[in-house]
Amino acid sequence: MFLVLAFVVLVFLAARAIGWCVQKYQDSHGSGRITERLLSEGKLDQSVFAGALWTETEWLGHRRCRAKLAKEQRRILRDTKRYFRNEYLNGCTPTIYQYIIIFLVASVLGLVLETVYTFIMFGIVESRVGLVWGPFSPLYGVGAVLLTMCLWQVRTNPWWQVFLISAALGGTLEQCAGWSMEHFADLQSWTYLGLPDHITQWIAWRFLFMWGVIGLVWCKVIMPELIYRIGEPTTRKQAVVASLLTMFMVLDIVMTLACFWRAGQRHHGVPPQNPFEVYVDNHFDDGFMARRFENMSIGEDLVPADR
Repeated sequence: MFLVLAFVVLVFLAARAIGWCVQKYQDSHGSGRITERLLSEGKLDQSVFAGALWTETEWLGHRRCRAKLAKEQRRILRDTKRYFRNEYLNGCTPTIYQYIIIFLVASVLGLVLETVYTFIMFGIVESRVGLVWGPFSPLYGVGAVLLTMCLWQVRTNPWWQVFLISAALGGTLEQCAGWSMEHFADLQSWTYLGLPDHITQWIAWRFLFMWGVIGLVWCKVIMPELIYRIGEPTTRKQAVVASLLTMFMVLDIVMTLACFWRAGQRHHGVPPQNPFEVYVDNHFDDGFMARRFENMSIGEDLVPADR
């Protein structure tokens, strides 16, 4: 667990360092999506560029003028961005659009984190996706959305309260997901029974601690910045893309549930009852399910890990 937490901290610090460097570069030139948004909304005056040095550059065959701001101009720009960021967050309630983006981002990043974790702890690399299409692990997406919904109003509370709430939410999510998969689809994706600190088959103290740490970092650092940067859809294109992604994810989840249902039925020798089930059996057979979901066991108990 120490190695995993150390890895998470190192990745987070590296991401923050990269973000800081990018932000410094954008501030020095008065560029960046947030600056452009503030200018277009009239919240940032063009006078911030008064007296700036301008140079003409070429990038991918396109020529454009780029400003070089003085130290005082950069300070004004940073203070203005910070003021409107805090104003937005203080009066904001996350919307369905932001939850959709958070779900998608967390589903992908969670999959990456879990893959790295299993490689560090067990020395194996396997497909740990949760849906039949795309690099998604929806459990992490649901977890991120749940943490955002429950922690948004308490994000300014003391760190230990956020830690305990996050640990409780993560444990509840794992228990409900693990129990539901086993009792409704005869499916197991993980088990903690072999761990000395397990509480139930799907909850262990070490992972409650990790959920608390993840929730604390999410609430205090990642969530406010993510909500602010996502913002609201300002163009029709953004709304259309979000709608299409939502429809794709719903279809992906429904098809995944159908595939697991039929896999369990096939395990018990139940033949397909309609053309749709025949289609599922022909295109998502046991071989496909075994390759796609290497970490899941259908109709059988997983071997408990002992560390």
